[in-house]
Amino acid sequence: MDRTRTASQGVGAAGAFDARAEAALPVRVDDRSGMAAPGKSRAQRSWLGIAARVVRDAAVAVAFMTLVPIVIVGVRGANAWGNGNFGNSTRAKLALVEVSRPLSVPTDPTITPMQAGLAYNALQPLRESSAFPLIDVPSRPDQSWQNVPLTPDMFVNRMMTFGFRGPSSVAIQEAVKGGFTPKETAYLRTLAMAPAWKAFDLVARAPAVDILGGSFKIPFPADVNPNAMRTDYKALKELAYASVSRAAYHLSIGQRDSAEAALRSIVSFGFAMIDNGHTSMDEFMGNVTVAVGRDALRRFYAVTNDPRSSMPALAPQPKFGVQLTNNRISVDEMRKFLIAEAANPNEHLGMRYEAVRLLSASSCTNVTELMFGSNSDVTDAIRRARIDLARYPSEKALIDLLAKPQEPRMDEIRYAPIQALAVSSATVAGVVLHNPRLAACTRMVADYYGGPW
Repeated sequence: MDRTRTASQGVGAAGAFDARAEAALPVRVDDRSGMAAPGKSRAQRSWLGIAARVVRDAAVAVAFMTLVPIVIVGVRGANAWGNGNFGNSTRAKLALVEVSRPLSVPTDPTITPMQAGLAYNALQPLRESSAFPLIDVPSRPDQSWQNVPLTPDMFVNRMMTFGFRGPSSVAIQEAVKGGFTPKETAYLRTLAMAPAWKAFDLVARAPAVDILGGSFKIPFPADVNPNAMRTDYKALKELAYASVSRAAYHLSIGQRDSAEAALRSIVSFGFAMIDNGHTSMDEFMGNVTVAVGRDALRRFYAVTNDPRSSMPALAPQPKFGVQLTNNRISVDEMRKFLIAEAANPNEHLGMRYEAVRLLSASSCTNVTELMFGSNSDVTDAIRRARIDLARYPSEKALIDLLAKPQEPRMDEIRYAPIQALAVSSATVAGVVLHNPRLAACTRMVADYYGGPW
């Protein structure tokens, strides 16, 4: 037999069916080239499988992102209320400053809270705010001394080194005895006659001040955060220092009563901030303002040989730092304290509002409230504050804002990388689950710790 011919015929047989030579070799069947009906069914099942995996993966991702704030609040949520030192330093300073209240000017019952609020607003430069639309008062009274140039030969060794670009509040009255140069006198006259003092003295003599109603348009936008409110404390403090120079001018021309009234107005303005403010910073800056007026009055009485310079109301306050305690109180104890603080009619207004502000963060102290909202004891306390604490529609509107989960000011937060990742995860989970507390509480606890974890 011819083996060569037989082999050749085998190859030719393969070619007779129009197949490639390699078709004679065994190969794996490609599913995609099989029968049409089974292939289509498998494709459909493949797409359904992909969709199921996507849904499953998304659910796992959201669950993981939700777990982030749950873990953070579960482990560190108690720190949302600090370590039990709420207001200790401020409260102690406010107790000490009360001795100076008799130094205030008499109140004028004809001044309404809104009139005083508008004047308080007008004394500050226009503050642009997209979050809280400001009331643009018809005119902001001119602080005309700011347009008078201060040359190096004026008030030599008697200029403020901080807080005010003008004569020093601790030296200008003592300088009256030695007299002022013509340029210095002209500057002091311009300062003392500035239109701004009408508004300043109006706030000082008002029985009450609607600070919010005179500053912001009511009702507040629904999506704003009260932490974005702004008061220009620097401008108000400069007015306190400038009023000491106002008194020095009146004293230099023999108007002792006007000089004393200008200094008492500083004290009264400070108490207006203390009695009508809504934050601990309002209380603190009010205390600082009272201190400026009290020190200036003591110097005034000393310069004029008035025996009142030694009266107890003028005694300097002792200096002390923040009084912290190492005895951390439990979340339940802090909750009871804040509820009582918000309802305490004998507490300063600003401290009560701070208590309400902290109560709104109760959902950041434990996982149950994080997921389902504040307990009834907190919501009842905030509801009562709206009735008993708020005096004006503007303050009711503020409490309504405080009742929502509060977040730190985002432009003041500096997160470490791990913190930023946690905040991002909680934000996504909060959007998906319609629970803004997840993001707000994560931001709060992360900002509280400040540095890397």
